[in-house]
Amino acid sequence: MKPVTILLRAALAALLLVLAVGCSDDSGSGDAATGEDAKVQVELGDEFTWNDFTVAKGWTLDSTTATIEMEESEQPQITAEVTNDGDESRFAIFEIVFVGDDKLQATLICRSDEELEPGASGTLQCPGLGQVMPRGYDLIQVEKFTR
Repeated sequence: MKPVTILLRAALAALLLVLAVGCSDDSGSGDAATGEDAKVQVELGDEFTWNDFTVAKGWTLDSTTATIEMEESEQPQITAEVTNDGDESRFAIFEIVFVGDDKLQATLICRSDEELEPGASGTLQCPGLGQVMPRGYDLIQVEKFTR
């Protein structure tokens, strides 16, 4: 075998090894959040807990009409009661994502109106600024807010 062929085969073998090691990360530390920040599937209106915040039963997906660039559009909105079940004062902030037919329909960013003391409850606002009203969704998921 020629030295060039041997060198080329060795380089390809090394490249395949690097790719195999890079693609086989089974440490569980990829992009998926774990623990407190793990994604939680929820049902519309049911009580749920995420990251030591509990959203009370009865929350609904409503719509509001907004005018954007001289056109009216129907946008989603959620208002609910949230309780801080944690040990320190903090704001509730997370996303509620609506998915239908494996396609993202809307992402609502939720935030408590005020910083909540441990055990305190307050209003959670989730405006769907710029989002379309989700229809025919089959999955509602709560997850960490990402910018």
